[in-house]
Parts: sequence; C-alpha cells; structure tokens
Amino acid sequence: MMEKLKALLVVCLTVLLAACGGGGDSGSSSSGGSSSANSFNLLSGYQRLVAAGQSSRLTISGGCSGTFSNTTSPANQSATFEGQSALAAVSVNTFTYSNCTPATAATTVTSYYNSNYIPSGQIGSNYGVWASPPVIPSTVKVGDAGVIGSINFYTNSSKTLRSGREDDSYVIEADTSTTAIFNLISKTYDSFGGLVSTEQDRYRISPDGSLKLLSIDIAYGYSGLNLSIK
Repeated sequence: MMEKLKALLVVCLTVLLAACGGGGDSGSSSSGGSSSANSFNLLSGYQRLVAAGQSSRLTISGGCSGTFSNTTSPANQSATFEGQSALAAVSVNTFTYSNCTPATAATTVTSYYNSNYIPSGQIGSNYGVWASPPVIPSTVKVGDAGVIGSINFYTNSSKTLRSGREDDSYVIEADTSTTAIFNLISKTYDSFGGLVSTEQDRYRISPDGSLKLLSIDIAYGYSGLNLSIK
C-alpha cells in the first residue's frame, strides 16, 4: 500500500507543470458521519489487501481533469529484493486527461514485500528501500495517529546516488458509526531535502478491517499546484 501510487506522481506532476494552471481542493475529508468508537484491525486488513491486489477508477480534478485508474496484482510472485526472498506485486497506473497535454500518462511499479506482506521496497522510476521495516499498527481507533516509516530513493539498485526520500505517517479519521478512515500521509523530499509533495491517501476501514481506497489528495511543494483524485 505504501508504495502503491507514489511513483506515478512524477508523471502526474510533469503533466501539470507542462500543461495546466493551479487550483483544486487538496483537503478532501471523510464522509463526516458519526464517529465510531470501535477498534479496527488495520494490519490484518492491509495484509489482505496486499495479498489480494486491488483496482480503482477515480475522477481527477484540480490542475487537470480526467480519470485515474490503478490495477495492482496480488503479491504472490516469488522474487528477490536486496538479496532476500520476497513477494512481488505489479501496479499499473493510468491517467487520462480531458484538458491537459499529453492526454494520457502511465507508470508501472513493482513493489516487494516480506512473507508477512510488510513492504521492503519498490522499483519504478526510482529504486526505493525502506530505512527500516514500516510500522503498521495491528489495531486502531478514531483519533489515533503515528509514524509508519521512511523509504529512501536512489537512481538505481547500486544505491550510489540518492534521489530523495518519503516519510509516511497516518491519522485515523471519523467516518460513520461502524467505519473509519485510514489517512496515509506521505511527504516526499528531493535529494537536497526540499519538500516535493504532500499526499493524503484515504481508505475506508470496514468493521472487519478491510480497506477501500476513497481518494488521493496531492499538494506540490514547488509549484503550489493541487490535485484531487476521488
């Protein structure tokens, strides 16, 4: 999940800078219903999501308008990452724009996990390795917040040249009396430590811990552009 969409943002930002103006709402919120007092099995739900794969089709607004689709395969491919046995999943992310050039953009990212479906890293436009295993809490409730971890990016697998990093954290937000929102917050930095983007991916958590992607909100640090995908 942590790796699922981040690499596509480079393509998205390139299109925005080349073709569009600013604007858009970067503060999408949950449904605003009654707050649940329940505890939710976040780790179990996350592991099931990785194991099963996912697909989403959402609407883009803000700097550009159009549609976004993501298809992620189940993490069931045997692989090796950083010299260790791993499970791999491939994500294909496609943008189709109605008012920006080019009219389409796409990325493919391979994410790697250990046998418990905890992320190890990714290979896409960059080579990403988690600084330490990300911390995904087993149970959460509305109002909880915490740090997940950081992933370091390099230009290639030799890891001789750093290209940036991403810091991930989370907040559990109110949704309804029986569900909650898992807000995954990712701050991406360039190799000099400058903030490139702040992304918020919101997932609805069902009573059994199952996760469903609702929206992606991105604020770009350099340009002031915002993008909302929901």
